[in-house]
Amino acid sequence: MQLTRFALPLLAAGMILLPFAAGAQSPPPPAAIAPPVPPASPEAHKEAAALTAMIGVDKQSQQIINFMRNQMIQLVMRAGAKAPANDPTRPPELLKPEDAAKIVDDLLIPDFVAQQADLNTQIIDVWGNNFTVEDLKGLRAFYATPLGKKLIATLPAVTQQGMSAGQAWGQRVYQASIVKHKDALIARGLRF
Repeated sequence: MQLTRFALPLLAAGMILLPFAAGAQSPPPPAAIAPPVPPASPEAHKEAAALTAMIGVDKQSQQIINFMRNQMIQLVMRAGAKAPANDPTRPPELLKPEDAAKIVDDLLIPDFVAQQADLNTQIIDVWGNNFTVEDLKGLRAFYATPLGKKLIATLPAVTQQGMSAGQAWGQRVYQASIVKHKDALIARGLRF
């Protein structure tokens, strides 16, 4: 998967579903969901919209939806899990990935696609709320330079390489930690 030009909004969106991936079966109650991003001033929104068009916010929001799709498939697989009939001590059998993907694509993704413009507006307002109008104009000027264009073109690969390095690092540290603390983990009822 190619990552967005600016991975922070993608990662933040991924954090929306992270608690569910850890085993929760349903989203949090509405009171626990963060409110929408407050609107930026009209001038800041206009400048941020121009800037985010340069850096591809429409592609960014589509990638956020795709990332969330993959997370939702995992959640639906777990939500459709059934205990094995013959051996209740075995882990539950998950819903097949292709069945979960069909449920997500048929029922859930259309709602996300229908509201993609709202996500774009909120991303624009994030930029508009975090930078002054002068900052946004300066960023647009920078991104119009050869170095700015190179950054826009190169940042997805750099971000993906950084994410891959972080993932590999996390796996190495996790595996070493499991080995190091195996007895303590088993004593707490975990099986490895």
